[in-house]
Amino acid sequence: MSNSSILETEIKKYGGKPVMCKVGHSFVEHTMREHGAKLGGEQSGHFFCEEDYYGFDDALVAALRIVKILSNQQPATSNSPNFSELFQNFPKVFQAHERRPHCPDDRKGAIITSITEYFKKHYPVNTLDGVRIDFGEGAWAGIRQSNTSPCISICMEARSREKLQEVEEIVLKHLGAYPEIHDL
Repeated sequence: MSNSSILETEIKKYGGKPVMCKVGHSFVEHTMREHGAKLGGEQSGHFFCEEDYYGFDDALVAALRIVKILSNQQPATSNSPNFSELFQNFPKVFQAHERRPHCPDDRKGAIITSITEYFKKHYPVNTLDGVRIDFGEGAWAGIRQSNTSPCISICMEARSREKLQEVEEIVLKHLGAYPEIHDL
């Protein structure tokens, strides 16, 4: 729910079928098995490589896959692309730093429900894990309750700095209406 929107657009562009699941290691593993996925991952950096491997999270295997992609490029010359150049055709995105403001555990669920109901009136939303609000043009915000601490998680992304600033203003203004949420 908190991964970049370019994953969906680029996976589709290259003929894949993107599948979104709840945040968490076990949710990714379960969803991969359910859909027969060859690759899975989380924003936190956990990557699961099923193809020619065991399908569990392994950073070394993910890094070796990247090295293999680089080694399969044209023979090294001064004109060969470096690693960052392999991504130059991907859409540019701008992300706000993840916010994790304090919110009492006994209020998180009700607050996320209220936030969802508010944004549902104005924007398309996905409620798979908290609420992911679609602001159009590749801009989104994800708001979910933490499973491990008394806080909520807020992730925001857009395809321009201006759109990101607009999304931040909209989201933070609404979240400011909840006195239980501290340190936005």
